[in-house]
Amino acid sequence: MNFQLEKAKILPKENLSQFLEGVRQFGRLIAPVKKKEKYIFSEIDDVSKVETDYVRTILPPKKFILGYLRERFEYSPERMEFVENFKPQPQVIFGVHSCDLHGIAILDAVYLKGDNPDPRYLAARKETTLIGISCVPDDDCFCISTGTAFPDGTSWDLFFTDIGDSYFVSIGSVKGDEIIHSLESIFREISKKELSLYKRVTAEKKHLFKDKNIPDLERITQVIELEYDSEIWEEEAERCFSCGTCTNTCPTCFCYTSVDMPSIDGKVVTRIEFITSCQYPYYSLVAGGHRFHENIKERFRNRYYHKFVGYPYQIERFGCVGCGRCQHECPAGIRIVDTLKKLRGAGDEEEPGKVTNDIHSA
Repeated sequence: MNFQLEKAKILPKENLSQFLEGVRQFGRLIAPVKKKEKYIFSEIDDVSKVETDYVRTILPPKKFILGYLRERFEYSPERMEFVENFKPQPQVIFGVHSCDLHGIAILDAVYLKGDNPDPRYLAARKETTLIGISCVPDDDCFCISTGTAFPDGTSWDLFFTDIGDSYFVSIGSVKGDEIIHSLESIFREISKKELSLYKRVTAEKKHLFKDKNIPDLERITQVIELEYDSEIWEEEAERCFSCGTCTNTCPTCFCYTSVDMPSIDGKVVTRIEFITSCQYPYYSLVAGGHRFHENIKERFRNRYYHKFVGYPYQIERFGCVGCGRCQHECPAGIRIVDTLKKLRGAGDEEEPGKVTNDIHSA
């Protein structure tokens, strides 16, 4: 009996370069490349520089969709006529890990929500093809806790799972199917053995995380709300530089500010938006000199509140995808996982299970 699976194909690894060259017909190619000892997403001229075996990039791929610095519109101060000049290019972002796919899904929920989606973001998303790839976690990854270790529940076109000599390529959209058909000769059908291997590799991923590196996020929203006045915020914030590295490297942070830049003759004004950070002292400054988050402790706590209290109320999911960038890049060595464990009181119990046993024996 011939085995057939309609929604996936096999790509031998020796055909990866052909795939990357071929996928250029769908837009400019963006992929991870090595930069000294780290990795970044970059536009690709030479596909031999594409890296598939990496843990995380410095910045998430959102920079090619949302933009850290962007022009919103320009207008004439005399006529007050507004013109949007943004024309996104078709682009293919290859090598996106599951956590970053979830990060984009969260941005989608924020920017495309309701009847009035952000037109600039919507235009960029329509022109973006997303190709994910499986990964192996390191000690800073905790996506298994945030439920983002796999791409389920996100929007992607193709997803590559490493099964040894080949990639198991799942097809997630019509665009993904179109790519496969256009490059049909370099793919082959799946064998039963390869399907079994795919299922085994997927099932084994959760065992790659070390318990000491992952937080228990069960009911963490309530824990954080109940610990609003905890001294832990002060203790953790004492080490914080307010540099904003944590938010600038985050796949889901989207806070921005804007300035109007007039031309030299003053006839045209351009509205420029740029990413900022709730950790900066000026961020919450409003008219009259009032600050909503006056000191480092309040700003530090605000970030956790937004991720684990605000997001669940707004979009019914955490605003953290467990990528580990914030704690990996933090110059002060602050680890979000450790802060969450302290808030939960991990280590407080002298005997694990004693609380449960005491309750049942009462």
